[in-house]
Formats: sequence, structure tokens, C-alpha cells
Amino acid sequence: MSEVLFKDAKIQTGDRIKIPKAIVDTLNLKSGRKILIKFDVLKKRIIIEEDKK
Repeated sequence: MSEVLFKDAKIQTGDRIKIPKAIVDTLNLKSGRKILIKFDVLKKRIIIEEDKK
């Protein structure tokens, strides 16, 4: 598993979910594709997956 680190980032709050361009490019996601975002509270980990349904 490779890791992408974002240093000097700041927390933003709101109703929309913004995913950094580096992650979108790495996952080869295009605008309009559906994704699943899973948040593991215990491990404080976010997992982004493409929704293939």
C-alpha cells in the first residue's frame, strides 16, 4: 500500500467533500463518477473507493 502525505494542510468544514487533486489523479477518477468514502473511527482512517455499481 502506498501512502500520499499532505503536509501543511488545514481542516475545512462544510457539507461538501473535497478530495485533493493528487488523490483524484492517483485513483484516476473523473468528474461525475460515484465514489464510496469509508471512515474508520477507531483507526482514524478514510478509505476512498470507486462505486462500481
